[in-house]
Amino acid sequence: MRATQDKYEHVRGEQAQAPINEIRVAAKGLDGSYIKRAIELLVGTQEIPKQDSVVIKGIDNAIPKVLVISEIVRRRVAGLSQINQIGNTQIVDKYVPTEEGLVEVNITKQLSILTVKLTTKPTEEEKKSVGYQEPLPESEVVPQKQRQQGEKRERNTRQNRGAPRGENRGQDRRDNRDNRDNRDNRDNRDNRDRRDNRDNRDNRENRERRDNRDNRDNRDNRDNRDRRDNRENRDNREQRDNRENRDNREHRDNRDNRDNRDRRDNRDNRDNNRQNNTRNTNAREQEKKQ
Repeated sequence: MRATQDKYEHVRGEQAQAPINEIRVAAKGLDGSYIKRAIELLVGTQEIPKQDSVVIKGIDNAIPKVLVISEIVRRRVAGLSQINQIGNTQIVDKYVPTEEGLVEVNITKQLSILTVKLTTKPTEEEKKSVGYQEPLPESEVVPQKQRQQGEKRERNTRQNRGAPRGENRGQDRRDNRDNRDNRDNRDNRDNRDRRDNRDNRDNRENRERRDNRDNRDNRDNRDNRDRRDNRENRDNREQRDNRENRDNREHRDNRDNRDNRDRRDNRDNRDNNRQNNTRNTNAREQEKKQ
């Protein structure tokens, strides 16, 4: 793609001459130059006649810059009404080949365009339009001459502040040197205070780290104590289980002994009964014989 572009040259089309009160804003231009031009047209200078209205136009990426410029101009010139109008414009980019055998290429683009009209004499039709904005209150407007005078006065004040004049010029310089020394001392004291604050902050951080370490040690001790308690509980549970098993075994042995004793007693009783039966039988037989 890059190699193809190198074979063509972009040719800018001729633009129609703009009216004197029209400002075309580019996306890469400086805002200050556009603002100065608009104010000069509305206020008038020795070289530029005063105009009743100024038209500011911007295409695509320059639209935000048009809004900023118009708002600043309205706050520099009193009584300006603003009429906004947005639309589309068609731009044709022409590319001419730099090598033989290639044809000319034309690319058509549809881009948005914003037109802002700043005027001191709006028509009735413009007042009824959707993009009409009334002039700002006088309390929000600082005239350009008054603003320039304030900047000049402030600039002179800054210049005179560093170069005193008069009979006490040497005294003033000495006073300034003393003030500078006092300022240096104050700066040193501020630096010392900052250093002390930094030391205090370091000590506080060290103390917090020590507290955290103590808390961690306490937590480890608590964990160890919990583990020891769990081990003791496990041992106690095992001992209790062993004791219960032993008791169960003893109960089972006692039950077995009791069962054996019962069986032995039953066997003895059975033998005694048999002997008694035999003796009774013998006694009856003897009686029959007699």
